[in-house]
Amino acid sequence: MALVVAIAIVLALLLSLLVVFSDTAAAHAEMRRSAPNPGQTVGGIVDRVEMEFREPIRPHQSNGVALQYPDGTRALMRIEVNGHLVRGRFNPLTEPGPYKVIWELLDDSDGDWATEEFEFTYDPDAAPPEWLPASAAEGSGGGGGISGSTIALIVVIPVAVVLAVWVFWPRKRGKPDNPEERS
Repeated sequence: MALVVAIAIVLALLLSLLVVFSDTAAAHAEMRRSAPNPGQTVGGIVDRVEMEFREPIRPHQSNGVALQYPDGTRALMRIEVNGHLVRGRFNPLTEPGPYKVIWELLDDSDGDWATEEFEFTYDPDAAPPEWLPASAAEGSGGGGGISGSTIALIVVIPVAVVLAVWVFWPRKRGKPDNPEERS
């Protein structure tokens, strides 16, 4: 029985690692946070978009961030790439309505291109966005370490498998030790 439990633990641990790291390896230039935030309505002087990524972004001449205006026209932004932080600058917004930020950036950790987009709304009377701190260039902890959810998966899956093996493994129950009592 101990051998079966040990094998179950090892297999469950390998499965949990496979699940966790296959998801991590599939992520390319995943945005952690931005200003303005996706879906947010902002006002005041909005002349840039700031995005912090989980992975560092490689400076490259083909990196691009575009802003789509409410009328559907698009304009490329002047961008700055600094580690995990990408800042796109444009002329201050004046027209209320929905804006779309579209980016194509080179992920420095795996060399793959990622293209994503998000929308925000500009309303001159709304509160201005909270711009990202300068420390966003170093990342805020999601790119290099193991997250709490990863640790939870690595622990929960093996425990669940061991409990399932323990509950469902056939055992000898109520078998008397004395052969004369078996009759």
